[in-house]
Amino acid sequence: MDKLIYTNCDICGNDRTVAVATQKDYKYVECQQCGLVYMNPRPGLELLNSMYATYHQRNGKGADAWDVLMKHNFKQVALMLNKQFPAGGKMLDIGCGYGHFLRIMQKQGWKTEGIDPSPNTVAHALDAGLAVTQTTVDEVSFPNSSFQAVTMFYVLEHLTEPLITLKKILEFLMPGGLLVMRVPHTTPIVRLLSVFGIRNNLYDAPFHLYDFSPSAMTMLIKKAGFESVKIIPGEPTVPYSDIEKVISLSSGYIAKLLYGAGGFLLPGISKTVLAYKAVNTDL
Repeated sequence: MDKLIYTNCDICGNDRTVAVATQKDYKYVECQQCGLVYMNPRPGLELLNSMYATYHQRNGKGADAWDVLMKHNFKQVALMLNKQFPAGGKMLDIGCGYGHFLRIMQKQGWKTEGIDPSPNTVAHALDAGLAVTQTTVDEVSFPNSSFQAVTMFYVLEHLTEPLITLKKILEFLMPGGLLVMRVPHTTPIVRLLSVFGIRNNLYDAPFHLYDFSPSAMTMLIKKAGFESVKIIPGEPTVPYSDIEKVISLSSGYIAKLLYGAGGFLLPGISKTVLAYKAVNTDL
């Protein structure tokens, strides 16, 4: 294994943790102060960046599989953005992959841009006529107040410094702008399976560096400087295999039912996060 890097909690800076799980020889811990779960130690940035060259092609997946996987969530987020900004505007999709969401928003009148570290997915998006750049959120630069909306679907958990990233995105957004993210919340399932001694790689090690509970995510968003945050179950993904599809859709339905009945966020289910930038701001 390449040299690993030890790190403190990205939210509170604390180094006091308790072990959660070990998956593929990577250890996941929970901050005793704020509850953030993260991989510690983790691979270095150079190795992490190199892993994403073929990330979207893992397990034989291609552009069509990713389109099916995310289609319901893409549709829901598109409706949210159009409701928030009836006149449309300019948006950035970070980790845009093959450009499926960019294409949806472009057809609805938005001016879209995307970034992704994978040369294969970027080439596919460019062939489709989309404005996409092969780069990372750490490297990219835009003028302040460039976008009405920024989206990140299953991206934040892959990044080494989520807090710095969110502060950077806040600057990209216009006053009153909206960041929409989809993030996993896997820890409750991992802990449940561990009770029965069931081995798993639900953290998708070594790719997922963080796992976000609603409380940890709220602290992170607020510390980054956003005015307010809303967390909802959102629409579930549609995996390729029949078993995974049944689990995802059924648990997603239960999550939406519980949230609609009393605002309860079902643990262990991915969440959609809406973070709002203040209208009156100097950024």
